[in-house]
Amino acid sequence: MESWPPHKHFFARLRGSEGALIDQVMAVFHPGPQSYTGEDVAEISCHGNPLLVDTLLDVIHTTHLARLAQQGEFTRRAYLNAKMDLAQAEAVGAIISAGSSAGIEMAKSLLDGDLSRSVEDLDTAILDLLALIEASFIADDVEITTESIIEAITPILHKTEDLLKDHDAAPSLLSGISTTIAGLPNAGKSSLFNAILGYPRAIVHAEGGTTRDIIHEHVTIEGIDFVFHDTAGIRETSSGPEKIGVEKTIEKLAQSDLVLYVVDAGIGLQPDEHKWLDLGKKTIVVMNKIDLLDAQPHKSSANDTVWISAKYGQGIAELLGLMTHTVPDTRPKVFIQRHAYLLEKARTCLVQAEESAGAGMTADVLTIDLSHASSFLQEIIGKEVDEDMLNRIFSQFCVGK
Repeated sequence: MESWPPHKHFFARLRGSEGALIDQVMAVFHPGPQSYTGEDVAEISCHGNPLLVDTLLDVIHTTHLARLAQQGEFTRRAYLNAKMDLAQAEAVGAIISAGSSAGIEMAKSLLDGDLSRSVEDLDTAILDLLALIEASFIADDVEITTESIIEAITPILHKTEDLLKDHDAAPSLLSGISTTIAGLPNAGKSSLFNAILGYPRAIVHAEGGTTRDIIHEHVTIEGIDFVFHDTAGIRETSSGPEKIGVEKTIEKLAQSDLVLYVVDAGIGLQPDEHKWLDLGKKTIVVMNKIDLLDAQPHKSSANDTVWISAKYGQGIAELLGLMTHTVPDTRPKVFIQRHAYLLEKARTCLVQAEESAGAGMTADVLTIDLSHASSFLQEIIGKEVDEDMLNRIFSQFCVGK
């Protein structure tokens, strides 16, 4: 490999054992530690046809110089070779699996080390406090009071809680806000769906019950990703295929981050419809067909109601604005469940240490909770992690990473 200049792409024709051309490729050699894994790495870029890729892999396999990588093995090697910490390694998987632009931005922040630096700072503060407490055990000139311990713990606790802020909203932001359009048959759900998309995606017909299967579309509104689901109209007397559609609608409502419940403004919200409004996490009542009203509607002052004409696009901008306001303005700093779990455990330990200090417990008792908090933080970035945990984390990656 000494004759192969590092980090420089070369054009090559790859041939099989009998000399037949496999593909024209670009190849590059990245010597360690200046590579993704920190080890010597050779990369071959061929055309993307799966048949060509399989043929190339078969030829490489016959040389017995390489094998297929395990899931996440490249990133695992990068972590083991200190090219990144464990939280950053998990960010690689998050970038690949993110289903929204917000999810990609959060994953990029994690990959850039934002969370790791915050966790390192918290852990350093805890270790400094532990060192001070332990010094007071053995040195007469080192004094530490209950007040000073609490004064040291409180900002660490607040910063930990700040990292956990809004982490419950993270799964929705990662994959897109699951938004279900529901309502009685012929309320104008499909018309609203088409109006939001800007093109006729769903069938619109005067006869109710034309939507029976759930239709999905991904739309970005003011930088926020929404995954829309146009559903079958809900009614108790449905039967046959329509009944199946209604059952799917109710199931989708229960899974939704946001529900747009469409009502024919000329009929109004009926008493038996209220039971559908609380199935999702958040519901906006959309009073539709105001273009058919004889007089200007008496609009409700409720913050979760908007009046529109899906047919003519009236009120759609107001609806979209209301939808975006249901999403937190700030992006969660923690969005991976493992990180949230460990931070919550660290927070609990810090609370216990703070309460113990306030209750006058001896300093050596406090060190137990503080040490546990430090361990949980270190586990986030991989300073303390066992093999089983690494296997679970990297088994969720694809082979290519």
